[in-house]
Amino acid sequence: MLPSNLLVARARRGRIEPLLLEPSGLPVALASEVLELFERGVGKGRRELEEGLADLEELALELGLDLRVVRAMFTLAARHARFEPPKAPVDPVKARMEVFEEACREFGVAVTEEERSTVLRRVAERLGCSVEDLESVLGGYLEEVLAEPPALKAEDLVRMLNLSMVQTLLFKASQLEVVFRSDGATAKKLLRAVKRLGLLYVAEQLGEGVRLTVDGPASLLRQTRRYGTRLAKLVPLVMLAERWRIRARVPARGRDLFFELGDEKSGLFPRVEEEPEPLFDSEVEREFYRSISSLARGWRVEREPEPLVAGNKVLIPDFSVSNGERKVYIEILGFWTKDYLERKMQKLRELRGVNIVVAVNEELACSSVKDLPHDVVVFKGRLRGADVYPVLKRYLGEPPEEPREEVEYRLEGLPDLSGRTLSEAIRELRKLGVPESEAVKVLEKLGYGVDWTTLDPDKLVLKKNKRR
Repeated sequence: MLPSNLLVARARRGRIEPLLLEPSGLPVALASEVLELFERGVGKGRRELEEGLADLEELALELGLDLRVVRAMFTLAARHARFEPPKAPVDPVKARMEVFEEACREFGVAVTEEERSTVLRRVAERLGCSVEDLESVLGGYLEEVLAEPPALKAEDLVRMLNLSMVQTLLFKASQLEVVFRSDGATAKKLLRAVKRLGLLYVAEQLGEGVRLTVDGPASLLRQTRRYGTRLAKLVPLVMLAERWRIRARVPARGRDLFFELGDEKSGLFPRVEEEPEPLFDSEVEREFYRSISSLARGWRVEREPEPLVAGNKVLIPDFSVSNGERKVYIEILGFWTKDYLERKMQKLRELRGVNIVVAVNEELACSSVKDLPHDVVVFKGRLRGADVYPVLKRYLGEPPEEPREEVEYRLEGLPDLSGRTLSEAIRELRKLGVPESEAVKVLEKLGYGVDWTTLDPDKLVLKKNKRR
């Protein structure tokens, strides 16, 4: 992706088209000139390299290309080059600290030219270098020099430019539609990528293919930069499919412009097969994963399990928990937009034939959530493994015991917990060093029981079991 000021696009008759160049002929020749600039520039600073762009920009204009193409190629090539701090006679960080300390100690914040010279002379003597060397270090403090030019072919740089132009344009999209057809492995990989990237999407079966409708960054009220970056990572993965087409709605100057691109242009883009790292959509999901994994060590907890078919739509739950052949899916309802929440609810209503637990924050809970044909767990603030454990246990049975060292907790001073809520009991145990994941087991060992009339730990009341 490029800075927005380097996007070259043309709007005409309600459509918008980014500049896409053929990886041959004049564009390749221009890319070769940019790469040669790096080849000749080893040891030079980034600013000095950029000074060489003026001639190339003029050349681009003469060839009928937008001069921003040169700057965009330079930006992409620089990301594949290696820069390093310049070799300096003294440590730049130490030099700056010494200068500021000397100035503050002797003159305060503001110094005259004479006072400045005095400070530099004293610091240079202390560091064992000349005043000229010291000034050079201070002036180039943030500068880096080129250590290794990019290992790119000119054709590759042109294809990268094309991909970056599309990604930068889609950063402004309000909605994106992707239709693709591919082998099962590639399709599954793409669907998992959508989930891992944390995009707001609806996936539907469409004949032999799949249609993805993804909310664009411009439809959100927050985190648009982060979301736009994630969306950009999806684009090259779509292009790996056997057949694909991208359509997008891009707001511009008070109206919507439409963008469309298909696999007939595949040759203009690089093949990027890097799969995104798994992401947690929120801290709620991250904490829950740790909690449930620790609570039921004998169960298998999987992040982003296989896709489920709901009517003609596809749903990828957040987690699955399995015990042998028995499996339960868990979907944690977050909230980005009202429309997205409604679409997610519709998919959950149409989902049949699987065991799924829907966890929803009480701030987002509404009557429609409670009417879902699935187990619904309402949590407050953060979702703990203990919140869904009773439901999972009903479907999966007891987790198999794993051989592990039994931890003995010192529980002196623990008050009588009869009549206290589960939340209060967890807080008391936590004071004595018992982790939340172990709380239920410790309470059972101490002879406390719970009537699971609700799943809200603030309402679950402990009672002391009668001794047999």
